[in-house]
Amino acid sequence: VQVSVRPDGSGTVRAQVMLDADTVQAAEAGGTTLAQRVRLTDLRQAGWTVTPWVTTPRGGATLTVTKPFQSPDQVASIARELSGTTGPLRSVRATRDAAWLGLGHRVTLHGVLDLTAAQPGVTTDQQLVTNLTNQHVDVNAINTQLLAQLRSSFSVRLVANLPGTRRAVTAPPGKAATLDATTTSIETVRVALLGAAVALAALAAIVWWRGGRRRGRRRRATAPAPR
Repeated sequence: VQVSVRPDGSGTVRAQVMLDADTVQAAEAGGTTLAQRVRLTDLRQAGWTVTPWVTTPRGGATLTVTKPFQSPDQVASIARELSGTTGPLRSVRATRDAAWLGLGHRVTLHGVLDLTAAQPGVTTDQQLVTNLTNQHVDVNAINTQLLAQLRSSFSVRLVANLPGTRRAVTAPPGKAATLDATTTSIETVRVALLGAAVALAALAAIVWWRGGRRRGRRRRATAPAPR
């Protein structure tokens, strides 16, 4: 999962899912394809851009989904869309605050990856439960099987791509990791405008001071001589 923040505060959240060959074979058992088996309509309806599955040389596959945001405040809600209440992304949030007396901005990203208590979430998806039940599938057994695989082979990497800096952290299976990234950037336009204003003020002061000296010399030159 990569959170990219531009200097103006907008950006994207991009998630790339990588499956190994065994997972692809299991998903495509029975003659179906990953595109048919994996349900992605809800992501598209929620504003995500979904790329097609791409196969890897070793028989695996990758899928990339991306969603834009206009303000860092939206990052937390987008992360919840990805992870839900039982997923590995915890407390992922971004902020952008004024710095250097308003001449710059400080951007921060905080996120916790927690795979110690991650759940597959099968039983919390009512539509999925209904579909599996209609096919006479034991939902609890599927959830238990996926939980064992989740805690032994599932890892998550969180990347903070901030203006001028890039940080990343990975949580291995069954472990947790925390990412804290901060960067401060200077608004060059504001600095240039401030510099121009200071220069004009200094120029005005010099002109005023020199004008005052000339007026003083003229007054002394035209003053009548004492009798």
